[in-house]
Amino acid sequence: MVGVVTGQSECEDQETCALCIQTPGCVWCSKPKLPNKEAGEVVVHCRNFSHIPHDGSYCDLDHLENPTNDVHVILNKTLTAPTDRRTDEEIIQLAPQKIKLKLRKGIPQNIIVKYRLASGYPMDLYFLMDLTRSMNATKGTVARLGHELAILLESLTPQYRLGFGSFIDKVLMPYIDTSPGKIQNPCEDCAPPYAFRNDLPLTDNATLFIESVQRTKVSYSPDTAEGGLDGMMQAIVCWEKIGWRQLARKIIIYTTDAKFHMAGDGLLGGITAPSDEECHLNEAREYDAYDKYDYPSISQIDKVAGEHQINIIFAVSNHFVLYEQVSSLVQTSTFGRLDKEANNILNLVKEQYEKLSAKVQLTDNSSSEVSVEYSSRCGGNGPLKSTNKCDDIKSGDDIEFFLQVTATECPEDGKTRYIEVKTLQDTLILEIDFECSCSCNSTAENVVSAEECSKKGTLVCGACECDQGYIGKSCECNTRYLDFSEDYEDQIRKRCTAKEEDTEVCSGYGYCHCGKCVCTAPDVSGPYCNCNRRKCLTGEEEICSGHGSCQCNECQCEEGYSGTRCECPDSSNCIATGTEEVCSGHGDCNCGRCKCQQDESGNIYTGKFCEDCSTCTTKSRCVEYRDCVQCQSFHSGPHSYDGTCHTCNINTSFIDSLNGQQEKGARLCTFEDEDGCLFYFTYQYNSKLSPLKGAPRYDIFVQRERQCPTPPPVLEIMFGLIGSIVAVGVLTLCIWKVITVIHDRKELEKFEEDRLKAEWNKNDNPLYKNPDTTFQNPAFAQPH
Repeated sequence: MVGVVTGQSECEDQETCALCIQTPGCVWCSKPKLPNKEAGEVVVHCRNFSHIPHDGSYCDLDHLENPTNDVHVILNKTLTAPTDRRTDEEIIQLAPQKIKLKLRKGIPQNIIVKYRLASGYPMDLYFLMDLTRSMNATKGTVARLGHELAILLESLTPQYRLGFGSFIDKVLMPYIDTSPGKIQNPCEDCAPPYAFRNDLPLTDNATLFIESVQRTKVSYSPDTAEGGLDGMMQAIVCWEKIGWRQLARKIIIYTTDAKFHMAGDGLLGGITAPSDEECHLNEAREYDAYDKYDYPSISQIDKVAGEHQINIIFAVSNHFVLYEQVSSLVQTSTFGRLDKEANNILNLVKEQYEKLSAKVQLTDNSSSEVSVEYSSRCGGNGPLKSTNKCDDIKSGDDIEFFLQVTATECPEDGKTRYIEVKTLQDTLILEIDFECSCSCNSTAENVVSAEECSKKGTLVCGACECDQGYIGKSCECNTRYLDFSEDYEDQIRKRCTAKEEDTEVCSGYGYCHCGKCVCTAPDVSGPYCNCNRRKCLTGEEEICSGHGSCQCNECQCEEGYSGTRCECPDSSNCIATGTEEVCSGHGDCNCGRCKCQQDESGNIYTGKFCEDCSTCTTKSRCVEYRDCVQCQSFHSGPHSYDGTCHTCNINTSFIDSLNGQQEKGARLCTFEDEDGCLFYFTYQYNSKLSPLKGAPRYDIFVQRERQCPTPPPVLEIMFGLIGSIVAVGVLTLCIWKVITVIHDRKELEKFEEDRLKAEWNKNDNPLYKNPDTTFQNPAFAQPH
């Protein structure tokens, strides 16, 4: 329902026929049937087509402006049959070739485009080779396999041509050693360096290609990167000098074993100007602007390769990761690995050619005025997929692409736009005219000073174009009060906005008529449609909670109520029965409820009327009644000790449990007596109670049983402690005994092992003692 209302409103907001038909789904009636004024209907020229009656009761078909898209195929040549071709006859792979469209803004138009891969499609193959000294073996291999290469190309397509170009680097320091001796003879049997040279333009003479590769000498570059991107740019953009054919599959095989200089490296040689993407080959077919322009960027190579429909094969023998990444950035390129001496170059050419031929991708040069969306089944029977490319195509396969072309804008100049939908070899031209004006907008049908326009404007397609100084649907608004130096519409719009920063007139709830707001939304009023009655509603859909009136978004409350929606009664709800103070003098009344405060001594008050204070020594009813309750109910406390229990003027009643008392509005009090027991009582105001002399009217209920702590089991604790000590002692002795037994057993086992290992001399008894004793007289046999 929201979508229907929005679509209808969007149509009705359009004031001219041109704006109406530029809004999708809207139609314009230049002479609508007279409305039923009694039913509140008004004249509406622009309406949603799906919402108007189609029986002519709203508008005759002759006066209805509802342009539709139109498609006319101008050129549709038959697709080439899947057979080998050996002539220069035109090959058609994409059909149709030209279509004329008339598009209405926002209305998509579907087009079917067919593609068929033709076998034997002409091919231009250009070898772009790094001829620094390290590539000498690769050059020899290409020359040696030249005849076999020609045979291979003949098998792929009879209409082939070969070309050859080489690159070294910019002939500047530090890329090349420019000293006099090195510039002419950089190495033994080497040619002088150069940036790029078109050694052989494309030709169908394979022998000439082989001779050109053989006689070209290598050169030398002292740094590790080469000027390959300079050479590639020239090979792509020098269309005529290279010899590219328009109707041919154009392929550049880029062979190297080194990295490349990229955009920005030219600063090392003092070059700041970026590549101009133009051809600069001199009469010697050499690139002579190397010292003026920097190396091109990868994005520039991708751009020019796409524009000139040229495929690039990066066939490299080193730095594979680098060139694979580069290939992923250049849409019309593939990547392959060469072995060290390029012996696999034939297989690589065949493999990459088949890979290029087996895929098709449609691209276009549409602008912001036209969008083109693609989908295809890619030759299968599955569902349509949103894609502009198909892979694994075989010769003779018919591929259908479904194009959805939509005019997104109406061009200001109203001129025809031409969009090219391309593959790398074929082109479909879309000639697009835009349906942005109405047929009724002719001078012959216009009525000057029409009665319908208050004689102050011209009737165009049934609507008024007002004369200067007048505006409005019927030119009924005079602009004499407006400043001629400013735009009329802006000034009138400002008169219908409450604030300068407002983006919508009449607060978005109405329209501006002659500088005044006409409110169209329900419950909305005010000079700027800024007063919304619904802003005064509560959740129950009541105005100001039923206690006030709505005055432009704000509630004016009746006496006794306050709040933004009059939802808050006055402070009488915050006064406890039997008292006159608001919130017992300890809080503020906020929307009929007490918000308790903390006094200067830090005491915190609680309760419905802030009547209680658990930390106060005075002015708390719990504290006030504590001693009397304790004296009358349990015969303890200060009044019991000093004999003043008779002074207590309260009514107390015993009760087994206080459960449910708080739900009835009673206040619970809890205290601890001298015995360490807790006693509980509640109090509640009772206006019907006949009070004692000087006593307030409160019902006080006391819980019969106090809650006393259970005495500790002394004997159990004592015997338990003695038993624990004995048990610990016995356990300790057992552990000690076990440890000593284990230790003794280990010592015994060790002794037995040592005894068994002992070895004694069989001739000596360690216990035997010789019975012979020898004595020597020291004075015997000494000379006198």
